[in-house]
Amino acid sequence: MNKSSFLAGLFCVFAIGIPLFAQDILVTSTFDKRSANVNEEIRLTIRVTGSQGNIQAPRLPDFQGFDTFYTGRASHLTFVNGQSSSMVEFSYVLIPKVAGRFTLAPIQVTAGGRVFRTDAISVEILADKGTMGRATPEPAQAQPSGFQPAPGVQAPPVQAPQVSSQPDENIFVQAWIDKEAVYPNEQVLLSYSLYTRYDTRYEGFEEEPQISGFWIEEFPMDRNIERETVRVNGRRYIKADIRKIALFPTAAAEYTIQPGTLKVSVRNEPQQSSIFDDFFSDSFFSGGSFFARRESRLLRPAPIRFTVKPFPDEGKPDGFTGVVGDFRVSATVDKQEVKQNEPVTMTLIIQGQGNIETLNMPKLPELPEFRIYEADASSQLFKSGDVIGGTKTFEVVFIPKQAGRVVIPKLEFSFFNPQRRQYVTQDTPQFPLTVEESTEVFQLPSRIADLGAYKKNIEVEGRDIRYINEKYPTGVKERVVKGLYYGFAVSGALLTLLYGFGLWRHRTERIFAKDSALRRRKLARSSAASSIKQLKRLMKSKKGTELGAYYEGVDKVLTQYLSDKFNLSTFGTARLDLERQLEQALGSGDSLYQSILELYRLCDESRFARGTVAEEHKVEALNILQETIARVDKVRQ
Repeated sequence: MNKSSFLAGLFCVFAIGIPLFAQDILVTSTFDKRSANVNEEIRLTIRVTGSQGNIQAPRLPDFQGFDTFYTGRASHLTFVNGQSSSMVEFSYVLIPKVAGRFTLAPIQVTAGGRVFRTDAISVEILADKGTMGRATPEPAQAQPSGFQPAPGVQAPPVQAPQVSSQPDENIFVQAWIDKEAVYPNEQVLLSYSLYTRYDTRYEGFEEEPQISGFWIEEFPMDRNIERETVRVNGRRYIKADIRKIALFPTAAAEYTIQPGTLKVSVRNEPQQSSIFDDFFSDSFFSGGSFFARRESRLLRPAPIRFTVKPFPDEGKPDGFTGVVGDFRVSATVDKQEVKQNEPVTMTLIIQGQGNIETLNMPKLPELPEFRIYEADASSQLFKSGDVIGGTKTFEVVFIPKQAGRVVIPKLEFSFFNPQRRQYVTQDTPQFPLTVEESTEVFQLPSRIADLGAYKKNIEVEGRDIRYINEKYPTGVKERVVKGLYYGFAVSGALLTLLYGFGLWRHRTERIFAKDSALRRRKLARSSAASSIKQLKRLMKSKKGTELGAYYEGVDKVLTQYLSDKFNLSTFGTARLDLERQLEQALGSGDSLYQSILELYRLCDESRFARGTVAEEHKVEALNILQETIARVDKVRQ
């Protein structure tokens, strides 16, 4: 390989490899206020920018003293100069129940196979007139990890909820879709309806629905959820629609949606029909008294199956790219009389119902009489009732190269209308231009140059012949040339390796996006390894407080690792569930199984009876933890 060929190849590798690593993931959180009254809403928004694939909604820590409500998500995808950027926003409402100054712990967000944590936030809650006469609660005996009261502030008592997932005819949830057969990119509305005869408080999703192969847009729900009285099998229930998600399937196939698991808390006695209509007027989805004892329930809707049909071949236009919905197309130009090398901007607008974020610019024909630049693209999404739609705007700059009469031809935009079950093609108008001769030298418009716009047509402005100098440099020049040559060679090899790694990472993320359980199994060991490093630092401490923190950390790492390996919910998994899974995997007579049970006992003893556990058991606890990870990793690949 000669040097010229090598440098050309290096340029290609470099040009291809850069976009793979240009984008990074950014996670931010914002509160609309830092000071509020008791029972006044505080709105929290978590924004994830730059992540590819479906992102599960982050679960908030248990902010004791606050009611928390998940109010929905919104996705945004923008194309600018051929580059795409994505953003997903998750919205929550926090309702403070007691006055004081609190520190809300960081929120963990998983995106792109990485774990991000937001900053801790301090908020001040003021007592309003409705809470001045309320009795001061007794100090809590234990605090959950997601909440830290400020010094001098008493927190409300903590009561460990009893979670039940047994079927109960007095309360159930139904997940359903509005269509059983659709086309790719056609909207499917997934709705969740809760039926109850109890005093009920809806507490969000314990396990998010498993939705792979879809573009997702979530409808925000009001905190004061509307409800109605209905009869099911002769029994009266209160019904409320608690969540709605718009799904856009990306390919024709048979799909099965696992709707996830809801968490509610109830008072145990169903109401009699004589007071049924009045009982829920104040407590449904508001929780009644904050300090009342309640029983937590997990509700699992049945899986949902439906079909995505392929597009019909009859009447399919040549320019059809898979767009589905009902749209209108319009276009304008800023002027029709210009000088040679003067830009003309065409604004093309597509608006209507459908997945507006996925729309692309209609294909431009070859126009040798113009220099063409795709300058900008923006979208505006709206959610009207149960329908997703919006407006997408494209800007294209045409620069005529010669004087005379030229025409910007009509552009064709094709889509499939699922209601009419037929293809529709719409055209933009033709725009004739009168171009005056000019001696001005062509210059790239400044706003396009700033955007780094992609030039559609590349033309050769001049030709020249440069002969190769066959004299090889000697002395200092020779050493400089050789250094540059080998430097480029090493850089080319590194870039090639990075490019290969990027392809492997992209393929892995695509697989993980389709199987969240596989992601958890594969990443469980690496996540545990990073936590073990922190445990080793705590193990060297001789303080009693650090000893308790050490065993609490061992408990968390072991529980998190086993939950990931056996695909159990970290937030709702009971110790009995873990023991049952371990017994099936290792056997009840296995020595390691008995050691794990003993380790859990030791952690509980250290947590609830601080100072009574001998420090020499630290090393033994860490060895059991590491042996468990190594053994279970072989059993559960």
